[in-house]
Amino acid sequence: MRRILNVKIAYFLIIGSFLLSCNQDKKLSSGSQVQKYTCPMHPQIVKDGPGTCPICKMDLVPLHTADSHGAADTSLNSLVKPSNELVISGIKTIRVEKGLKKSEIVLKGIINYNTNNWRSVSARVSGRIEKLYVKYNYERVSKGQKIMEIYSPDLANAQQELLFLKNNNEPALLESAKRKLLLLGLSLTQINRVLSTGRLEDRIAVYSPYSGYVAELGLNTPTSSGMVNQAGGTRISSGSAGGMSSMNATASSATLPEIPDIPAGGSLQIREGQYINAGQKLFDLINTDQVWAEFFARPDQLQEFKPGKRVLVQSIDLADQRSEVAVSLIQPYFSNGINYSLIRANMPNSTKSWKVGQLISVSRDAAIEGNWLPATALVQVGTQYVVFIKKDKGFIPVFVKLKHRADQWIDIGESLEPDTELAINAWFLIDSEGFIKAKRL
Repeated sequence: MRRILNVKIAYFLIIGSFLLSCNQDKKLSSGSQVQKYTCPMHPQIVKDGPGTCPICKMDLVPLHTADSHGAADTSLNSLVKPSNELVISGIKTIRVEKGLKKSEIVLKGIINYNTNNWRSVSARVSGRIEKLYVKYNYERVSKGQKIMEIYSPDLANAQQELLFLKNNNEPALLESAKRKLLLLGLSLTQINRVLSTGRLEDRIAVYSPYSGYVAELGLNTPTSSGMVNQAGGTRISSGSAGGMSSMNATASSATLPEIPDIPAGGSLQIREGQYINAGQKLFDLINTDQVWAEFFARPDQLQEFKPGKRVLVQSIDLADQRSEVAVSLIQPYFSNGINYSLIRANMPNSTKSWKVGQLISVSRDAAIEGNWLPATALVQVGTQYVVFIKKDKGFIPVFVKLKHRADQWIDIGESLEPDTELAINAWFLIDSEGFIKAKRL
């Protein structure tokens, strides 16, 4: 009897375990399946969980599997899009970052003449040049140096009046005669010599009132771009902004500031025996003890180059030649529908280490407010730049504008909203034969 009871108990245990296993299999078959993950670039890679592709190291994305209700994802919206308008990828994304970035603004420039230090030597009286001691352009002249001797009837008459008043004991009128000779260009030493010797000096020496280099500059000199006023300073011309970075170059078509035209070496046109008139300019004296550092800047960069702010001027050819000076002038220009500005800084040059025409780089550290993206998020297409915005399961290319560059960060201004999500590396979304059809927001 006990044996029959044990057989029945064993029979019921076998039947119970069989029914339990069937119930569990049914639950597994009706429940959610294990999520599979694959690589968008290598679909042969399939894993049971998230991870990275062993080939391209890209993040794996979920496979399109049946959901808990058994309905399969049959949407073809992401597949019927043109391949040049939508890119399906699992690449990492980033958002536009708004804030301050420290940057070094570097602009190209040139050393130019300081036209405020140009002086003209003019004749105070009419007469004939008897002896000329300065004969060539760029000849160095010091203040007080004898530059010529002239014979002037006006000076001879003024000396006769001086001696007549002395001999007739007219002290008040004698002082007036002395002042007249001083105004005509005689020095006090010359006047006293006439009074002491009682002889007229038929040749009067003319001394330079300034120091500098001799140059014959007319009021206007014809050039290829028209008539240029030499006393007006820098001339602006159009052309490509060669040598400038695409990020920091001026937004205009202006080249580097031009140097005013100055005659090359050669003899002066003024000659011995030539008659001159009172007030006639004989030649100019150019002083380079102080020069200008000149460079162009965009309107959005002017806040960092206001007058009084310090900039670092460095020679492009000589790395050790540098000087920190203050901005002295901002001169606005408008050309071809574009605004830009010429910025000028005074450079002490008593040692003559800075040469006129020398190329320089002008830099200044700045903290710029903007909407920033890493440089890897942009792709240059010709003269424009493209980013890939995240939309649903793909990326859409759109154009953006560049305002500043701070190391590896790019300020795109108001091109995108601050919270816009886009691909962190745009080059991964383009193949060698691809064509981007970007949109404008």
